[in-house]
Amino acid sequence: MYFPLFLGFVVGVILVRASENTFDSSLDVEWKNWKLQYNRHYIEGEETNRRMIWESAMSYIEQHNREYAMGKHTFTVGINQFGDLTNEEFNKLMNGFLINEGESSIAKVEECDGFDETNENDLKLPESFDWRKKGVVTPIKNQGQCRSCWAFSATGALEGQMGKRGKLISLSEQNLLDCDLQSFGCNGGYMESAFDCIQKEGGINSEKVYPYTAMKSDCRFRRDKVVAKVRKYCTLRKNETALAKGVTKVGPISIAINARLESFQYYNGGIYYDPQCSNQNVNHAMLAIGYGIEDGDNYWLIKNRYVP
Repeated sequence: MYFPLFLGFVVGVILVRASENTFDSSLDVEWKNWKLQYNRHYIEGEETNRRMIWESAMSYIEQHNREYAMGKHTFTVGINQFGDLTNEEFNKLMNGFLINEGESSIAKVEECDGFDETNENDLKLPESFDWRKKGVVTPIKNQGQCRSCWAFSATGALEGQMGKRGKLISLSEQNLLDCDLQSFGCNGGYMESAFDCIQKEGGINSEKVYPYTAMKSDCRFRRDKVVAKVRKYCTLRKNETALAKGVTKVGPISIAINARLESFQYYNGGIYYDPQCSNQNVNHAMLAIGYGIEDGDNYWLIKNRYVP
């Protein structure tokens, strides 16, 4: 099967200074339970620093959620598996979308025709839209500790095109990690090069045939087990009208957002919006699968990767 693919970019909207090794004793039980939950074991001398980072995160979360209750935010935050990582460490470990500055060998991607033009047909776009309800989105996958978000975003877009045609199959991100030589495996990559790789190799294998290991290895692509191919893809202009039209008319769209902020690291629920977001810091690839409106606030539905 051959599918045209669309690639869109939308900008979504700790260091801890140690002075004394003093901890909040009221958090002792929570710290112990958190370590058990996420199986944390530290070498000698490391736990002090990690506890300080974690306590700083707990303080931030408490303050943010207090402000949320006062109506100052549209989303909540909560402690998670990243609680002992500084924000710098979190970004280095998890966010692997690389902006193509024109230095790579990736061919310039043509722009999608007609998606940035505003006309009367735009008024006919539904108020809300969700591809999950149409059975074209695979379940949340496990990215692991690998900066492979670009590969998951690419497979998600192609899976959506397959699902629209009645054959939803989980595709192999490992196939892209190992065989896309224009990207850098667990050190980051590009959705464009992932689509290029699928075109040049003659297709992509399923996740069942080529399972995910969260580390780059030798390419083991099997041409006799191809389940999908890419005929062409294009890039949407950087505006939300184009993205809304692309999502509703084409399918799930590969996107990239700014995921550098502490608020994103601990996001828990609600409509994520942070005024500190900057379009100069796009670093994480995801998948736009729909949009909606709640209490007058517009939002995008985004598929991300669960990371333990």
